[in-house]
Amino acid sequence: MASKAFLLAVMVAAAMAAPAFAVDYVVGDDNGWKLNVNYSAWAQDKVFYVGDTISTYYAVGDHNVYKVNGSDFKSCTVPQPGESLRSGNDKITLATPGRKWYLCGVGNGTHCENGMRLVINVFSGAPTPAPAPAVEPWPIYNAPSLPPMYGAPSRPFYGAPSLPPIYAAPSPPPVYGAPAKKPMSVWSNWKLKFHF
Repeated sequence: MASKAFLLAVMVAAAMAAPAFAVDYVVGDDNGWKLNVNYSAWAQDKVFYVGDTISTYYAVGDHNVYKVNGSDFKSCTVPQPGESLRSGNDKITLATPGRKWYLCGVGNGTHCENGMRLVINVFSGAPTPAPAPAVEPWPIYNAPSLPPMYGAPSRPFYGAPSLPPIYAAPSPPPVYGAPAKKPMSVWSNWKLKFHF
């Protein structure tokens, strides 16, 4: 019963942690949001999902970020100034799926024309991670109990190992027709000779 409660607690914790799988992408990585960076190449190998964020880092006053539509993106048309992000540390949460367009409006679009623009595709849901494989419980073996003086075995007992039989050295074959020898003792070959 305790294992079922533990499993339920783990599942609830995993469900609550689902938003933690969102990714924060720093636009341009180490380059940040600036001129002379190929943002199409930067975005090419990334997959964006609803809930992810993109962050732009730049020196305040040098750049800004506008979210625009596809036609304004192509023509580098800058929207009204009040619609820009200009903190130098802008975080944009990707709240809906679809194509998103961003550009720098500094210089009335000249920064955009020089490459400071980004287009990304946002997908509706992050892929769910594959479930963990089911863990089989360890088999339980009924080991024979040992007398108390030996203590419990440190691992399961599978029975005594089978050992090869111990063989005695073979005796020489009998010789037929020879007289039977009298058994000898250890002392029979000793002869005591005393010379005084």
